[in-house]
Amino acid sequence: MKSFTVSKPRAEVITLKDVAARAGLSLATVSYALRQHPKIPVETRERVATAARALGYRPNPRVASLMAHIRGAQSRSHRERLAFVWVHTSRTEARQNAFLQLVFAGARERAAQVGFALEEFWTSDPGMTDQRLEQILRARGIVGVVLSPVTTAEAAVTLGWDWRQFAPAVIGNVTWMPELHHAGHHHFLAMRLALLELAKLGCRRPAALIEATVHERNKHAYVAGFLAHHPRAASARGLVRVVVRGDTADLGPWLHAARPDALILSHTDLLDLPGVSKAARDLRLPRVTLYWSKESPRGIGGIDQCQDRVAGHAVDLVAAQLNANETGAPDLPRMMLFPGRWVAPRQPTKPAAAG
Repeated sequence: MKSFTVSKPRAEVITLKDVAARAGLSLATVSYALRQHPKIPVETRERVATAARALGYRPNPRVASLMAHIRGAQSRSHRERLAFVWVHTSRTEARQNAFLQLVFAGARERAAQVGFALEEFWTSDPGMTDQRLEQILRARGIVGVVLSPVTTAEAAVTLGWDWRQFAPAVIGNVTWMPELHHAGHHHFLAMRLALLELAKLGCRRPAALIEATVHERNKHAYVAGFLAHHPRAASARGLVRVVVRGDTADLGPWLHAARPDALILSHTDLLDLPGVSKAARDLRLPRVTLYWSKESPRGIGGIDQCQDRVAGHAVDLVAAQLNANETGAPDLPRMMLFPGRWVAPRQPTKPAAAG
């Protein structure tokens, strides 16, 4: 007697057409409503969402991938736009600051790769308010929003928007209220990487100077990484200083007394503080910055944060929300953090012997 295997019936696939029939609306209206498009009234969006939940509708990731391909094939003038919002940054600073230009270039390149156009907006434009900017974005049908790094000293940032209308992501680690999805630099792992690479160069007693504002903004991650991964854990606490601008008179004597064999800086301009540069030269210290760029002084190595790539990942966070029909401030924000890459310093040259 032949035996037969009875296969389980496949789960029914719920399509947009099913949702449209349930809601009594056109397919196009349902598609726009699920993407929270501003041209669809809130009541209609809620009606579609209710129908989708009742049917157990889930977006098809293959369709999302296909739509990304279609967006990429469209001419730039017809691509869906994402907003790149410069938060508390002037147009002049956005154009002249090399770091910010790198960030924007990375976001623009990634947006083009996944089929979006990127349009810039500024919260600091004359006469601009949070509410007016929100109205502008909604009137232009823009849902996806990439929020720039914030270069001011704010402990937390907020925009008075109805976030339910947008799919947002932040570049950087500064705290937002409400908290949003972030793509940023992993400060703790970056410090660990710097210590490991210095150890390969034979440095067993590195010291670190961390600017106080940076210390607060990265939630003490640099100092935590230094204390956790220093090659001489018992001595580590005495080899790191959080630097308050205007209270730096003893830094030179402190470095001479500590006698480190390398110097890690949160930013290279800390070398301009009284006594620091001279002490670094006197001790012939390899100098490493945790904020390395092509504009860093010659001979200084450190961590290239690869902020153009970080900005691209923020675009990915926005695209993922759009593909999944998600908008609003998330109840559990995603934090994508990247440690950057190492750039080796050039060893200081020993002074020539007296003739």
